Amino acid sequence: MKLLVVDDNPINQKFLFYSLKKLFEIELANNGLEAVNILDDKSFDVVLMDLMMPIMDGAEATLRIRESDNHNNKHIPIIFVTTNDFENERIRCMKSGADDYLIKPVNIDNLLTTIDFYLKQKQELLKEVV
Repeated sequence: MKLLVVDDNPINQKFLFYSLKKLFEIELANNGLEAVNILDDKSFDVVLMDLMMPIMDGAEATLRIRESDNHNNKHIPIIFVTTNDFENERIRCMKSGADDYLIKPVNIDNLLTTIDFYLKQKQELLKEVV
């Protein structure tokens, strides 16, 4: 399983990388624009997205991913993992196409449960299409 972690904070990147590396092949992006560019060329099973980042924030990146011509990533689960607990930002992220919104500090067991839920949903969707 391939996971894209999008976060501008190296500490958060390392935490997620070392917490999940035994379960996923992980690639890192430092901002939303990097994530969009990576997803133009590669496919992933899940994206963990921060909200507040330089160059392009997570909500804008999510919107661009959802509007992308890359069919493989249009329905990729995008889970926000952010410190931003404001309801208006949560709504903005969900409207941009996010699947879920978790608040940092994130509990790894809860994160894994959330990832598993969306991976199972994605598999069911793929079965229906085929």
